[in-house]
Amino acid sequence: MSEVVVVFGGYGAGLAGAERMAWRTAQHLARRGHAVAVATDSRRPPFLDDAPPRLLRTETELRRYAEHHRPDVVHAFDLARPAHVAAALRLARATGARLALTPATTPELWPDPGVGRRACAAADVVFALTPTEAAALRTYGAAGTALRTLPQAPDLAGRPDPAGFRARHGITGPTVLFVGRRTVGKGYPRLVAAAPQVWRRVRDAEFVFAGPPGDGASAGLPGPPGDPRVHDLGLADDRTKHDAVAACDVLCLPTSADVFPLVFAEAWASGRPVVSGAFPGVHDVVRDGVDGLVVPPRTGDVADALVRLLTDPGLRRALGEAGRRRAAREFTWDRVAAACEAGYRTGAAAPPATASAGAPNRAGQPMLREGSTGPH
Repeated sequence: MSEVVVVFGGYGAGLAGAERMAWRTAQHLARRGHAVAVATDSRRPPFLDDAPPRLLRTETELRRYAEHHRPDVVHAFDLARPAHVAAALRLARATGARLALTPATTPELWPDPGVGRRACAAADVVFALTPTEAAALRTYGAAGTALRTLPQAPDLAGRPDPAGFRARHGITGPTVLFVGRRTVGKGYPRLVAAAPQVWRRVRDAEFVFAGPPGDGASAGLPGPPGDPRVHDLGLADDRTKHDAVAACDVLCLPTSADVFPLVFAEAWASGRPVVSGAFPGVHDVVRDGVDGLVVPPRTGDVADALVRLLTDPGLRRALGEAGRRRAAREFTWDRVAAACEAGYRTGAAAPPATASAGAPNRAGQPMLREGSTGPH
């Protein structure tokens, strides 16, 4: 078995999809017998209840680890947090480890494309979530021989209680759920603007929102203050999120900037159809008319798709069941871990990472801060 260091950054509120992917991958690699360390400032999630990996919280701890260990693989996640990817590059170079990279975030949202290019070029194996992402990563320097496809998997806690959730929140009508960071890129303002158009045709439709605040351009809530058809869960815990996904009729994330939203896998695992924005590569993810609907980034198109599903229970059921079958067949964390193992083995034939890690860390500024309560 291998010694693996998983490196990624936290978001400070809730757990982003990329964070969940990294934590779950580390957990399942450890379950499969690998010696795993995690270098991050992300908060330790409650699901790490069995043989939690060693945690490295600061740059100093990472340097000390490198003095006494020679890991086989350093696996960096999420180029939306470039400082941590740069730290992973330095660790791989210092220890002679192979470098694995899961960019996890669409290139247009990388804060530091320079680090992204260096990481893509240096990595012995680059894990893309879709063929469209793989093609984009080639343009950022990833070698074709290094690219591998990585599946997604849902991250849902416990047994859901959809009836209890609806009773607690007084939900009686057909329900639309948004889960994610409330940003323009995630389509949050479009969904807020679409709600009044939905209500004109489905008066009893209810909207549930879960997730942390986003950018300054994001909207408030739809309808007048206190509208009983609007439910704001704020930063929901994992159990509440699972209840909400199981209780909704449609999950709507009209995103325009994404790779493969984790919440889609969660909706499908719960037998719920999705409405997605037309982000690049969306048809690698959502089978339009089979397990969800894909709409242009326009308020009217979002509203039309929601009305179509809310007024057609047979279509909702058919799309949701197709998603459930797909999730059971394709989306498990064991499959994710096995794909990582296969990628690590193919990367073993390549020389270890030697590319520059970018600018050094500022003096006195730990790259990996103490864990904060830290979506995408």
